[in-house]
Amino acid sequence: MLLPALFVVILSYQRGIKAAAKRASKSLGEVADVAAEDVGAITVLKAFSLEDREAMRFNRYVGKSRKAGLDTGGLQAQFTPVVNVLVTIGMAFIIGMGAIAIATGKFPIINIRANPLVTVGTLTLFIGFLKGLYQPMKDFSKLTNVATSAAAGAERMQEVLDQAPEITESAVPYMGPQRLRGEITFEGVIFGYTPERPILKGINLRIAAGKKVALVGLSGGGKTTLVKLIPRFYETNQGAVKIDGIDNRTIPLSILRRNVSQVLQDSVLFEGTILENIKLGRPEAAYDDIVKAAKQAQIHDTILSLPDGYETKVRERGKNFSGGQRQRLAIARAILVDSPILVLDEPTASLDVEAEVEVLRAIDTLVVGRTVLMISHRLSTLGNVDEIIVLKDGRIVEQGSYQELKRQNGVFAGLLKEQNRYNVDYKGDSLIVPRGEFDRMINQRVQPAKPPQSPMPAPLPYVRPEPVVVSPPQNRFVADGRSNRNPQQSLNARILIEVDRKIIGQRRLDKTVLTVGRLSDNDVRVPSPGVSRLHAKIRWENGLWLIEDAESLYGLIYQGHRVDRLILNDGDRIHVAPTVVLLYNVSP
Repeated sequence: MLLPALFVVILSYQRGIKAAAKRASKSLGEVADVAAEDVGAITVLKAFSLEDREAMRFNRYVGKSRKAGLDTGGLQAQFTPVVNVLVTIGMAFIIGMGAIAIATGKFPIINIRANPLVTVGTLTLFIGFLKGLYQPMKDFSKLTNVATSAAAGAERMQEVLDQAPEITESAVPYMGPQRLRGEITFEGVIFGYTPERPILKGINLRIAAGKKVALVGLSGGGKTTLVKLIPRFYETNQGAVKIDGIDNRTIPLSILRRNVSQVLQDSVLFEGTILENIKLGRPEAAYDDIVKAAKQAQIHDTILSLPDGYETKVRERGKNFSGGQRQRLAIARAILVDSPILVLDEPTASLDVEAEVEVLRAIDTLVVGRTVLMISHRLSTLGNVDEIIVLKDGRIVEQGSYQELKRQNGVFAGLLKEQNRYNVDYKGDSLIVPRGEFDRMINQRVQPAKPPQSPMPAPLPYVRPEPVVVSPPQNRFVADGRSNRNPQQSLNARILIEVDRKIIGQRRLDKTVLTVGRLSDNDVRVPSPGVSRLHAKIRWENGLWLIEDAESLYGLIYQGHRVDRLILNDGDRIHVAPTVVLLYNVSP
């Protein structure tokens, strides 16, 4: 009788402790995220006097984490005593039965005569054997607390490990050279972060080995996306990217990325020493080679001026160095790797004049003998490149040298003119606004006023800087207001599941909260490896259906933007994986 009861208690508590431990682990991660965000943006918080607001937000997450921890600890604290109480009750019951059998010669309750007779010695021996049976149960109850917590953490890690890789290696053996020359060719490249919203639209471009090419254009034109396709950070939707005539999809990633160095706008340094950071891409490099690279990057003297020289510790992703010093360390890293292809993505955008001069001097050394792709918004600094590529709306609209494009009076010349508009040497009648712009503003003021229109608040994009156009006229990315929608829509709404452009299932929204994920216990099950176990939640809130991210790996992509919360309208398509779409539908 006791063993089944113990089994039921152990099983029920194990499940409860495991679920509570997962909640506690998740809430602790949220606290760490908020803390890291606030520490990283401490200057902004002080500038806008947001200390009290962030303190309240942090305390809210800490309270949530404390509650989850108390729930877990409470169940763990109850578990072992409950097992001990059951074992003690069993022992007391057996001792009582044995004592009555010794005194009367019969076992009570079942009214069976003891044959042979039960003696004190027999009862003592039986109790000893019984203790040997119960002791492992007690030990198991103590280990269960540790095991369930470990299992909860392992499941969270396994969810990440189960995600399908975005980029896969080619199964065909690679027989090409280990070091490439650096000729880059884009052949009919079409790419978008979601299939229906391409960023690059039919790019055809050839860059000869050793040439220096600048990519210019307005933000969102596809410049950074284009260079990210070279080391295969993303796969093209259509077309091919070739290096030395070899499709980069057939080159092993380790070889491909060893041939492409990058110096970004905000270079990242890792915990460790300066020496370890410089030789990050080439761990086997000799000390003399590292010093030579640092000298070429104009950072050697700065390093020697530090108390520990090359053994100086790097802290907080390099925050103990200035922006110019971090960039020159990144350039030294790129020089040491000695890749034939170099990508410079606004390497001086956030630097002051003095730091910019130092970095540009280091870049002059770095670009020698390499194929260089430079992304820059400072058009006046591009006179020394071999060719300028002008991108607009994902297409190449102009191509040529600086002087050629300037003479054409096209897109590049227009951008250059706009950029020089507020220079000191600009000829205009206003210190702030040039005469042409001033006349245009005056003309607008004297035109007849148009009838007032209802305001349409601008949506707030979650990740990308491009403007977002959504309907109806409300901010659908922040669902905190009430709506006058027809409440009957809650009875007619459903989610259609589309995988590889085929509808494979649907689910009526018949609960106030529905879960979306890969596992079968979700309300809306999406059988795709790109979908997280618990990917999102769909809620009925204030007369609206809305979907919110449940900290998934891929996230929720709406109209090319990653959002964490979205009010649903009939016909909305939300990507939860590259080929998986949730289609919101309201039947009449």
